[in-house]
Amino acid sequence: MRALFISGEIGGNVPPTLAIAAELARRGHAVTIAGLRPRAALPSGIVQVPLSALAGMDVRRKAGPLGHVPALARMGMGRAPAREVRRLLDEQNPDAVVVDGVMLTSLREALRESPRGGIPTAVLFHTLGEFWSRGMGNPVLRVVLGPFGLAPLALLDRAQARLLPADRELDPAARGDMRDSKIAFDWLGTTERAQPPAPREPGESPLVLVSLSSAWQRGQADLYRRVIRALASLPVRAIVTTGGVELDAELTLTPTPRVEVRGWASHAEIMPHADLVIGHGGHSTTLNSLAHGVPLRILPLDPTSDQPLLGRTVQDAGLGRTIRRSASADEIAAAVLGILTEPATAAAAARTGERLRAQDGASAGADVIERIAATP
Repeated sequence: MRALFISGEIGGNVPPTLAIAAELARRGHAVTIAGLRPRAALPSGIVQVPLSALAGMDVRRKAGPLGHVPALARMGMGRAPAREVRRLLDEQNPDAVVVDGVMLTSLREALRESPRGGIPTAVLFHTLGEFWSRGMGNPVLRVVLGPFGLAPLALLDRAQARLLPADRELDPAARGDMRDSKIAFDWLGTTERAQPPAPREPGESPLVLVSLSSAWQRGQADLYRRVIRALASLPVRAIVTTGGVELDAELTLTPTPRVEVRGWASHAEIMPHADLVIGHGGHSTTLNSLAHGVPLRILPLDPTSDQPLLGRTVQDAGLGRTIRRSASADEIAAAVLGILTEPATAAAAARTGERLRAQDGASAGADVIERIAATP
């Protein structure tokens, strides 16, 4: 099978894209990924190609007054990316195409009838289904997208699969009457791979991991500074990761042996040793933390994104707490101490970790793609 993934680099969409693509390659299929930054360490069988229309898009860089909205609009509704996608489809003639859920004009190109018929198409989402269901069904969005000839729900309905690498038990979209959901998702389970907690040394101080997005967001540097100041006042060890984001100020305030600031760092290596993750509510970081059985303290940075929803979901499930992004260093310190001394939260996170580690969203996603490619 020849599978073509159409994507762009916006942070949390990358891990599930790479995980499912790698599983298809492991099964012997030819996989092409278009639109991501080049990566050297990819499995054999995966080829990367650029989308020149998205070449200047880098969500790690500081953005203007509208943040990353113009770049996301170009990625989702732009004509230039769609033209490149049409060219790729014609050149590669794939047996299946997987389009990022943000990229509506590219999805329309994939669904367009060609002389040989439509290409089996899957849409790959990358956060809770509740966020997509509410967003894509929003009447305001329909009004905004109407002049572009885009009807999101109609496009999604035409796709052969709607891949959702999220945890069904946590997702509000899966609760109650599924007829309320505006999108018929193919639930995969998480693609995050995790290890159980590592043994703790006797008397070792708790370890806190901080990750406030791999994309630049307004107020991010100031929040990092307050979190660092809070952690420096506590009897904990802390690793603060910035994900390569272009920050507008120096983060290190007062040197301390207990708080280490890094750029890129392997969360897979740190999380088995962590007692708490302080995050922004991004889906990948949140599910990765929970898959490792680590509770969360979430400070949503972007009120228009999925971050507040992830924060509420984690809190409602008893897996952590949410605190406002404007909290002072003293308030953050008190919140960290509070959650580190809640045995019920730690126990709930440990149980959730066991359940999530049993999921294999990458394999389930590959199964669906193989199925639609083989369906006449």
